[in-house]
Amino acid sequence: MIQRRHVFHIGGYDPITPKEQVDRLRRSLSSFDKIWGASSRLSEISNTSAINASCNLEAWGPNWKTYVTFEILRWDDLIRCDSGVGLVPRLVQSVKALFDFIVTGTLFKYAIASWKYALFFIFPYCCLLLIAFCSAGLSYLVIRFIRPTFWVEELLLGILLSLAIFVISMLWIGPKRRINHILDDAIFSLQFLHGQKRELDRRLSDFAELISKAARAAEVDEILIVGHSLGAALSIAAVARALKLDPLLETRGPKLCILTVGATIPKLSLHPMGGQIREAAQLVAGTAAIDWVEYQARDDAISFYRFDPVTLKRISRDHSGVHPKIRRVQIHSMVSPIRFRRHRFNFMQIHYQFLMGNDQRSAYDYCMITCGPLDFNVATSPSGAVGLFGANGSLMTTRT
Repeated sequence: MIQRRHVFHIGGYDPITPKEQVDRLRRSLSSFDKIWGASSRLSEISNTSAINASCNLEAWGPNWKTYVTFEILRWDDLIRCDSGVGLVPRLVQSVKALFDFIVTGTLFKYAIASWKYALFFIFPYCCLLLIAFCSAGLSYLVIRFIRPTFWVEELLLGILLSLAIFVISMLWIGPKRRINHILDDAIFSLQFLHGQKRELDRRLSDFAELISKAARAAEVDEILIVGHSLGAALSIAAVARALKLDPLLETRGPKLCILTVGATIPKLSLHPMGGQIREAAQLVAGTAAIDWVEYQARDDAISFYRFDPVTLKRISRDHSGVHPKIRRVQIHSMVSPIRFRRHRFNFMQIHYQFLMGNDQRSAYDYCMITCGPLDFNVATSPSGAVGLFGANGSLMTTRT
């Protein structure tokens, strides 16, 4: 039974603040308490800096109690910096990113690895084309109505009108439909792969130092690093740096565990310039003392379902792996039928369900893994915590 746990959380390419993340955790814990019969208490953020923010959490039942330090490893400021670029630089850089991912064959590798993710990647570019065609069409109708005297005048007016409609449409639709956000994600990925994100590189070294420091302190029973979406790749990179920084990390101190969910590690690894992430994944996977479990869901289009993030190969339905252990879960087994039907085609909502509270007891439960009393190996077993808790939240000795 785990009594003390230190959780490091690395989010994906999302500019949400630590306070917003803690508020989301608070809502998730409310669901956790309800379905597992537990009780919990979450503090406000007590320590914050440019690279981390932490809060304290207690969860308990009739015969167990767990104390958790929940530490957010921050890079939201870097994401907000990316989102502050103007429309023209964003369009130029995003087209450059698309060209690179096509020429290097990476986009085609995405299609083989996960056709859903490939469609997600090209989605904003399809939106750009659609907006451009609609702008040209609307401009044509206006020109036909005005009927300029000279063809040169007609051409220039048509071009200017099309550009004006396109810019106005992008300024309105871009932020509203996450088009800008997904384009920024593609730009970031290309720049990171080509070593142009020096500040993030320094931040990863800071993350590695924080993880190593927590392991050396040995004040908890378990250290858990959670990586979601693109944060999964960063979590693996940070742990790999921590191992290089402290070669004894795997053999001393508390158990070191890694949970990757909604992961997009192959997004970087499949690119020819993704050697850093490929090497990091192989190093972490090859460290037997570290438990690494990855959860994948078919309904999550913003990830690589049935794809091994280390071997970079498709896997069979029966494959569970060793390092990492790959668990396949169904989102509809975690949430109510009504909620699933409501959000089934809301790709972002489904993608973030891995970090949210469930509506019913399920093999995967984010709060149970991060805040519950079960050892990581038990909490992430094929059945998870199902059958191990009574209706009143008491922990049972045998599974029912």
